[in-house]
Amino acid sequence: MGAKESSLGFLSYDEAVKRVTDVELKRLKDAFRRTSGLSCYMNQQCFFREVLGDAVPSKIAERPETAPLHAVPRHTCPRTVTDRQVIYTSFGGTSKGLHFNNLIVGLVLLTRGRDEEKAKYIFSLFASESGSYAVREDMESMLRTMDGEVPPSLRKCFTEGEKVNYEKFKTWLLQNKEAFTFSRWLLSSAVCVTLTDDSDTPTFYQTLAGVTHLEESDIIDLEKRYWLLKAQSRTGRFDLETFVPLVSPPIHASLSEGLFHAFDENRDNHIDFKEISCGLSACCRGPLAERQKFCFKVFDVDRDGVLSRMEIQEMVVALLEVWKDNRTDNLPELHANVSDIVEDILKVHDTTKIWSVKSALANEFLNLLFQVCHIVLGLRPATPEEEGQIIRGWLEREARYGLQPGHHWFLISMQWWQQWMEYVKYDNRLIVVEQPSMLGPGKSSLATPSGEQAADGGGMASSHSSSEEKFSDNVSSASEASETTGGNLIASSSGTDICFARQHSTSDNNQCFLGANGNVPPHLAAQRPGAIDNQPLVTPEPLKAPTLTLEGGRLKRSQSLCQGREFETVPEPVWRALYHWYGANLSLPRPVIRENSADAAELELFPRHLLFLRQQPATRTPQSNMWVNMGCFSRMDTIKDIHDYLSQRLRIKDEDMRLWLYNSENYLTLLDDEDHTLEGLKIPDEQHMVIEVPTEKGATGLSNLGNTCFMNSSIQCVSNTKPLTEYFTSGSHLYELNRTNPIGMRGHMAKCYGDLVQELWSGTQKNVAPLKLRWTIAKYAPRFNGFQQQDSQELLAFLLDGLHEDLNRVHEKPYVELKDSDGRPDWEVASEAWENHLRRNRSIVVDLFHGQLRSQVKCKTCGHISARFDPFNFLSLPLPMDSSMHLEIIVIKLEGSTPVRYGLRLNMDEKYTALKKQLSELCGLKPDQILLAEVHVSNIKNFPLDNQKVRRAVSGFLCAFEIPVPGSPTSVPSPTQTEVPPLANGTAVTVTNSNTVKPSVLPNGMPSTVVPCGTERGLVNGIPNGHVVPIQDSPFTGYIIAIHRKMMRTELYFLSSQKNRPSLFGMPLIVPCTVRTRARDLYDAVWIQVSRLASPLPPQEASNHAQDCDDSMGYQYPFTLRVVQKDGNSCAWCPWYRFCRGCTVECNEDLAAVGNAYIAVDWDPTALHLRYQTSQERVRERGTDHY
Repeated sequence: MGAKESSLGFLSYDEAVKRVTDVELKRLKDAFRRTSGLSCYMNQQCFFREVLGDAVPSKIAERPETAPLHAVPRHTCPRTVTDRQVIYTSFGGTSKGLHFNNLIVGLVLLTRGRDEEKAKYIFSLFASESGSYAVREDMESMLRTMDGEVPPSLRKCFTEGEKVNYEKFKTWLLQNKEAFTFSRWLLSSAVCVTLTDDSDTPTFYQTLAGVTHLEESDIIDLEKRYWLLKAQSRTGRFDLETFVPLVSPPIHASLSEGLFHAFDENRDNHIDFKEISCGLSACCRGPLAERQKFCFKVFDVDRDGVLSRMEIQEMVVALLEVWKDNRTDNLPELHANVSDIVEDILKVHDTTKIWSVKSALANEFLNLLFQVCHIVLGLRPATPEEEGQIIRGWLEREARYGLQPGHHWFLISMQWWQQWMEYVKYDNRLIVVEQPSMLGPGKSSLATPSGEQAADGGGMASSHSSSEEKFSDNVSSASEASETTGGNLIASSSGTDICFARQHSTSDNNQCFLGANGNVPPHLAAQRPGAIDNQPLVTPEPLKAPTLTLEGGRLKRSQSLCQGREFETVPEPVWRALYHWYGANLSLPRPVIRENSADAAELELFPRHLLFLRQQPATRTPQSNMWVNMGCFSRMDTIKDIHDYLSQRLRIKDEDMRLWLYNSENYLTLLDDEDHTLEGLKIPDEQHMVIEVPTEKGATGLSNLGNTCFMNSSIQCVSNTKPLTEYFTSGSHLYELNRTNPIGMRGHMAKCYGDLVQELWSGTQKNVAPLKLRWTIAKYAPRFNGFQQQDSQELLAFLLDGLHEDLNRVHEKPYVELKDSDGRPDWEVASEAWENHLRRNRSIVVDLFHGQLRSQVKCKTCGHISARFDPFNFLSLPLPMDSSMHLEIIVIKLEGSTPVRYGLRLNMDEKYTALKKQLSELCGLKPDQILLAEVHVSNIKNFPLDNQKVRRAVSGFLCAFEIPVPGSPTSVPSPTQTEVPPLANGTAVTVTNSNTVKPSVLPNGMPSTVVPCGTERGLVNGIPNGHVVPIQDSPFTGYIIAIHRKMMRTELYFLSSQKNRPSLFGMPLIVPCTVRTRARDLYDAVWIQVSRLASPLPPQEASNHAQDCDDSMGYQYPFTLRVVQKDGNSCAWCPWYRFCRGCTVECNEDLAAVGNAYIAVDWDPTALHLRYQTSQERVRERGTDHY
């Protein structure tokens, strides 16, 4: 294939661009810009990965030695020919890269070229250097290299000689489009790759938007808020402990748990993002019936779908408390007995009455939930008017509570606040004429409009039975009339109180919020304000010191700040919501304080700003204290409050920090009384304080003087011997220097080491250069001189001996006679030897480091034993060699139970046979039922052999899969097996075998023949897949390997085959499969193992239509099985030029006949996004360890 620098000269860039739309061209430019970077050229590897993908084989074969050099691309190795390199070079790719213009021409030719152009392109690959003819020998050589054989029809092309020109070649090629791989790819009528892929695999956000009442932008925005809320959890889960403080208050603590369970659909004590999205949709954006169903679940404590008498009673009590907290209106129910209200509900109302629609109490609770879902949980309001009503309702409730000490309120510039009020029509108040109370007709004192109509149907309906008093959830049977039943909204400009009134969004687009002046023309509507700008409220800070607190800045004192004129205040939850929706340049929180119990609470606008100085360690050069930070604290904060905050903020232990008032270098006052407040101590604004922290001693390093790490390590070792260091730092060594010892160093060693230890433990320096000690050591031990590496233990022994001789208290050593043991007891001989040693050696080193070693000599002739006790100051011990290893292995069984993790202890030279035997005793499986595999990146990387030694270091982790025993009912399903009924996700399956006849099993578990897959499953010129040699010896007997796979969509791609790329996830599976296994049985076997990963369907009727989205899809299983290669990227049956991601195994009664191929479990995007529980992948049970 003699490709030149470019084989596409016959198709110009201008002509190619005409065949591409503007949208496609923009996409291709963006994709090229992303992959090429700043060089404007795409390199070869990037071309292989981003344009061709993994389907195109990288290496076909080695080129025969006799092949001419011009028969390969110029930029490839002379011995290797690859399809990828052929395509890259023919497109005009060089060592520098591939230009965008050449890439466009090539892509247009492959996808939208005419047959004549493609024929000319193929001819250029085979043509000689001149490009005018193709030589038969070269062409046959390259076809044999690529396809393994020469097509018989090729001889018709060379009927007139050994060379052929373009016209002759084109005529032959167009008549033989199936001759070889490239011709089948480019000229076949079933072209499987295009320039654009119009199919859209839904993203996670699109899936949620399709099954909820939320927009895709709402879900993306909500996800950011969700992760912020979840980050506050101590366990990493959005559990009840995290949820309750967020919503309570204003939700009562008694209702918080019920609200949590209303969101937690799968009952795993964790609200995931899918659940919170579906819950917010049902509670805030769904029709009225759906909102009432969500509210019903809050009070259904036992989750049985009905409200018992006790649950109704608790509900009434809770709703009354909610009304008292949020409304000042008077209701008859407030003065009635709770039991009477419960009896009235059960006796008067039947299942056709929608009491919740007519109940003011229930509507008020719905309004409260509506506020909490937006303000706390972060759902963005659907309309500006709705946003205004939400904020108004929250502020009015806070106004009734009043300022509470310990809370923080946030300041907002009045200029921005007014723009926001105009935008949300904040001054347009609504009056809600309430429906009759749930005491029934004649018991309500509220006026009811004459135009009101009673509504029957859904909602929280009550049912009364003589045998059992239950209040059932019959909302599913509610008529759509309930959606228009509720309070009648009357526009009014009066200042009377309102009830927050957004009910629902109906299909006819009725709006619950109406301004006083009716609809506003779009050109007159107020514009959405930008980010909150609080800069006009603060004064520029002259000191550019970082702040330790989050006060935002100091307010201007030049003008009299007045709430309602220069600024407005909102509570913290409202501020967080506005900040999430609009953003802000400054956050200005201010504390609520009360000076004494008799005074009213007030908002402290001007807290005290304090400057904090750090304590400087004492050095040779005196330095003044430097300020480092500033902080803002309330005047009612105590010294303990400030101390605790700084301790936590600076990560300093409470007992390691003291605060001082700083007036000058020589005038500091210790703040030791922690109960005093800043106001009580008369501490003014901008007061300086010193933070005193004790200097940590000993954390000092030794400078490397040139390969002196051996010396530094020994010094640090001796220096960290606490009794010896205390001896030197106290100066005791100066009284014991022995300058007359003839075998010592005249006290120089001890003096230099003592000086060095005092520097190390003074806490005044970060590092010290041990120059004097090194010179002393080099003087008395020249072997340690120079800059060579030395033995650290040898230097340590010399250092201890030198310190001992320089500090020896015995100045004149007497002669000592060593007596023989002569059969005496060891304690007597040892005591005598130690006394003799102390007569010549007494020092701090002897006290701390010296000991005795017993040695014994026995005469072989007479049997006499002589024992001695010799002194030592260090022992050389060998490093312990671990003779065993500890392994953790995960056991995965076929019945789909939760994987179990076992711990094993094995000898270092143990083989996998012993591992399987030991594991079988723990997990209850026979050794021949255990298949060991190394799992890496969600796929099986390797199968260790039984006779191999166990490896500790593997790239992934070791798993033990249960495999069916050959000939067992599990491994060979009966062809007459009864049909398994359709399954719902979350249900278990038991596969039975009614046939006792054991069909024959092939040795490798493969079918005797290859089953065709459509038009492409057959052999291509005798070679499966077009390029893969058939595998004769399969390691699989009675089972196959399944891998979880999902498609990742990208908007920037070059060819349609690269728009949706497969991605593996989860744990691979071992699935029973033989030549007799039916396709339906294969699906059942997979479902048995993966059903625990899919959230079960709710036991009662779904509360919103996101719950039954899977059933609406109409599939029996939430996945499709496809036959793939080992890597899971491409089909195991189709040739590469079809760019098939895997042929589907249809779920029917036919034989599966997948052979020894891998199968991909392709999850349906909707089920993957809504039902697949990623957290369950990591769940492991702890088994019995064998240590």
